Amino acid sequence: MHVWLVRHALAADREKFDGPDADRPLTDKGRRRFRRFCRWLLDQTAAPDLILTSPLLRAHQTAEILARASGLRKSEILVTNRLAPAGDAKELLTQLVQQPSERVALVGHEPDLSQTLALLLGGVSVQFGKGFIASVDLPVGTPVGSGQLLWFIGPKFV
Repeated sequence: MHVWLVRHALAADREKFDGPDADRPLTDKGRRRFRRFCRWLLDQTAAPDLILTSPLLRAHQTAEILARASGLRKSEILVTNRLAPAGDAKELLTQLVQQPSERVALVGHEPDLSQTLALLLGGVSVQFGKGFIASVDLPVGTPVGSGQLLWFIGPKFV
């Protein structure tokens, strides 16, 4: 299985946003930058065939941009509370390995994505910038901690 861990793109500033944190949207700059990044990235590698996302608006909007760039329908985006802030990474990975898809993208938040990546790889310390993606190869039938990091990149580098 090929897994992408995707941090949501640049969102409205928490201190300046007037509303619940769950409703903070992506900024126009965040949308543009992530859209351009996805187009570039998908020229380099195979697209995911399923996207799991946090229910928070900024993550869901990021998932929709990735889905459009990948040629996926909205029905191929599944919302899970396990990707919400403070979600259970172990339960998320249990859900992940039950997916029939070969290439899955997980769209969520920090520090949860760093913790999930550490579980997939058997321990690693990274910090996801906004819109960053880590690509992990997780061979079917192997323990979750035996994944291999293939690449880690963000929109700033494109």
